[in-house]
Amino acid sequence: MTHRDVLFPADVQQVKIKEEVPWTSSVGQQFPEPLHIKEEEEEEEEEEEEEEEPWISPPAEPLHGPLDYSRLPFTVVTVKTAPKPFSCSECGKQFLYKQSLKRHMRLHTGKKKFPFGCEVCGKRFKHQHNLKTHMRIHTGEKPFVCDICGKRARHQNNLKTHMIVHKGERPFGCDVCGKRFNRKTSLRAHMTVHTGEKPYGCDVCGKSYKRKTHLRTHMTVHAEEKPFGCEVCGKRFNRKTHLATHMAVHTGEKPYSCDFCGKRFTRKTHLNSHITVHTGEKPFGCGVCGQEFTQQGSLNRHMRFHLG
Repeated sequence: MTHRDVLFPADVQQVKIKEEVPWTSSVGQQFPEPLHIKEEEEEEEEEEEEEEEPWISPPAEPLHGPLDYSRLPFTVVTVKTAPKPFSCSECGKQFLYKQSLKRHMRLHTGKKKFPFGCEVCGKRFKHQHNLKTHMRIHTGEKPFVCDICGKRARHQNNLKTHMIVHKGERPFGCDVCGKRFNRKTSLRAHMTVHTGEKPYGCDVCGKSYKRKTHLRTHMTVHAEEKPFGCEVCGKRFNRKTHLATHMAVHTGEKPYSCDFCGKRFTRKTHLNSHITVHTGEKPFGCGVCGQEFTQQGSLNRHMRFHLG
């Protein structure tokens, strides 16, 4: 039995003949030389096919015995088949493209239903826009702006709640005296009248107050005082927290790191500003034309065009 008499697995692939050659049943009829053929292109869904190195299928056992070539409607030729280099470690299924393997792996990992994961806390979401909204918890971004007073909110619902302030509504009532307030924070501050609590303390002298506004008024007493001095350069500060932040200049300490790229910062505000590079958030919006920016400084420069 010769090679011409058997059909190998690598040989079984449909091909198109550009020209047809009549066949006759004459005794001793010889097979014509293979004409120019064009292999059908196999397209991978949503992927562009990359050029692959030539690959020849290994020898295989014959599928059948002698063949009657007169019954074949096409010329049998050996063609190359591209390999599938990406294999699933769970079930062994092979893929031509890495992205196809990634999509397949969701079936095994259980992430198909919630494919979008937060790189900071690991929480997962069904849609990318839900993840984007969630990231504001970590970045501190507040893209929703009150067009009356300019106050910013992390979520649209928070902004709607804030707008009650401007509508004269007072939905929050004190259970002790019945006094009503337009904001929950105002009610909370009022409750200290009944409880005697003084949660706002001065970090300079230790004096405490029931309300944050009272503490701010008190701090003007220390405005000219700078009791906290740097032991390295002698620079003085009016608040202990300001001194702690300043010390990073001398120690080189950068305690705030980006969970996306690992870059470190001396201040949390610098980190929050940097993270917008990864999230694409533009929390600083122009109240005149609506254009948005990732940095407050960019918005400030933009406003000069409107202010002349």
